[in-house]
Amino acid sequence: MTNRLYQNDLPDGLDLGPVVAIDCETMGLNPHRDRLCLIQLSSGDGNCHLVQVAVGQTEAPNLCKMLADPNVLKLF
Repeated sequence: MTNRLYQNDLPDGLDLGPVVAIDCETMGLNPHRDRLCLIQLSSGDGNCHLVQVAVGQTEAPNLCKMLADPNVLKLF
């Protein structure tokens, strides 16, 4: 397995395919208090894409575009 770490967002043009497994890591279990730290994505090809979320970060346009794409099945 290859781990690829990205800061703040997925890179431009990254295509993970039609099915993506997603896992998130937070600082705790309360979404109103505890911040999102890391998002892990895999399309099952042996690569793990890790998006490290910065303190205070509110935007990740490439990640949001993939999450909003109705042609991508997201597995949580």
